[in-house]
Amino acid sequence: MTPQSSPFARRVLVVAGDPTIVAALDALFAALPGYVTSRVSTPVAALAARSDISPDLLLVDLAAADGAELADLTRAEGAGTPPAVIGPLRHDCPLRTSEALKVGVQECVVLSDLTPARLERSLRQAIERQRAQQRLADLALRDELTGLYNRRGLLVLGEHQRRQCLRSGRTLVVVYVDLDRLKAINDTYGHQAGDQAIMAAASILRCTFRESDIVGRIGGDEFVGIAVDADAAAAHRVQRRLLLALEAHNRRAATPFPLSFSLGASVLIPPAAPTLAALIDEADRALYAMKARRPLEAPWPPPPTPTPAPALAIPAPLWAA
Repeated sequence: MTPQSSPFARRVLVVAGDPTIVAALDALFAALPGYVTSRVSTPVAALAARSDISPDLLLVDLAAADGAELADLTRAEGAGTPPAVIGPLRHDCPLRTSEALKVGVQECVVLSDLTPARLERSLRQAIERQRAQQRLADLALRDELTGLYNRRGLLVLGEHQRRQCLRSGRTLVVVYVDLDRLKAINDTYGHQAGDQAIMAAASILRCTFRESDIVGRIGGDEFVGIAVDADAAAAHRVQRRLLLALEAHNRRAATPFPLSFSLGASVLIPPAAPTLAALIDEADRALYAMKARRPLEAPWPPPPTPTPAPALAIPAPLWAA
């Protein structure tokens, strides 16, 4: 398929190896100048190609993909937004259509029914529906205070990322971060100050991890970052960058208390296949080992008591004798 020249064209990845399917789609896209098309033969190749071309939409031959492969294609890679997926069929098949829609395919189309105009309408509507669904999903998977993923969001996306790494042989690092002494901040300076500390910690993590990584707040003062293509040495570098960013924040912050992190990390190196829960637990144990090696920190001095304003001398009224 020949890419169109417009820099504003939408990117479509066609996942099909059947010459009949390929030829039919080639003819349809020849009449649609607003799309850049690429093609791979298998769902496995499509998962790899998504990272390189970031398609807006996938056209997946439903006869060549099972339910698990379709589910993987409809999920986001890392923290990105997943592309919309349309499933072309040679003939109408209600059972295959129902299975595809259940795993996240936006629409199933019968090739013999398609014209360029109908295909263009299906492509456009699938992209719009996918974006609307992603906005709703973000509301369910995001932490309201920080904008990071919540526990559910991190576990859902992290498990998908873990499976992808096992399939492709890529490494994965889990970094567990604890915001130290949050209770002391709340007790000494108030819960508004505690919320400010949590948001500052989230900002530090967001700036340290890559956009493609998964970062979530899984408890009141607990955060987890998941990074792909990172080994044990990279885990140490990530932790060092976090501590350097923390130091920079404390130097410029106007708050009366410094922030402090405790950190721990674990690494997935295929073919070893620990569960995501096991990786998080291992990173948590490393975090508590770090806490145990630290000296006890002295409590902060309480905030100064405001000095009451002097009472104003009110002169007696003139008629008072």
